[in-house]
Amino acid sequence: MKLDRHYQVLEIEAGASQADIKQAYRNLAKVWHPDRFVGDPILQKQAQEKLIQINAAYEVLKSELPQTNIKTTEDKSVETSIQCERLEYLLKLGNLKDADLETKRLLLEIAGREREGWLLADDAKSISPQALAAIDRLWIRYSNGRFGFSVQRDIWHQLGCKSEDNMQIQTISENKFGEFVQWRVGGRWLSQWDDFNCDLQAPSGSLPRAYIFALNGWWSFSNGWTGYFLLNFDRIILKI
Repeated sequence: MKLDRHYQVLEIEAGASQADIKQAYRNLAKVWHPDRFVGDPILQKQAQEKLIQINAAYEVLKSELPQTNIKTTEDKSVETSIQCERLEYLLKLGNLKDADLETKRLLLEIAGREREGWLLADDAKSISPQALAAIDRLWIRYSNGRFGFSVQRDIWHQLGCKSEDNMQIQTISENKFGEFVQWRVGGRWLSQWDDFNCDLQAPSGSLPRAYIFALNGWWSFSNGWTGYFLLNFDRIILKI
């Protein structure tokens, strides 16, 4: 059966429920996350390759099997006033670098992933539009409309970028966007350790930026990978 090997990659029995598939994916993605092997380039490369297989298997099984009893958190209440106090304080001060890091922290907190420090694709999906809008309003207000998720969304559309399951199309769109906001320079995605202009002179739409380093896939681009692993920041910006 064509799906058997995907079950094998996720180390579960054929015919497993969607809940079991999702849990297996989460467990394996945590075990094989490349950040766990930063000190060993050989093991890190093996982890990247393994995670590509895990991600591909999950996407196939998720799309081909019926969805049953999958709970979402879209209707989760959002306490924006408390969550955003520090972010507003930093933006008022003009401390955009720390505001950028605080935005990343807020997204991890909203998704319940602060301890892990990174987001799976489904975690990004679970972040409510209301929470994103609350963060976005602060960025828009204190940058005079230069920065924010909604600015990034508008640039995505203006560039003709497309959100696609087709990896090649998605990669082209992400590269085009990254080059426009200078997250990608000279054919290479800048990593979180590279110098980046975090002030009001930065390219419009280039902030917030730190959150992309919490999304599964950023290391593949920073290392020149163009396989199955994508940044998928559009899962966030297109919710606004």
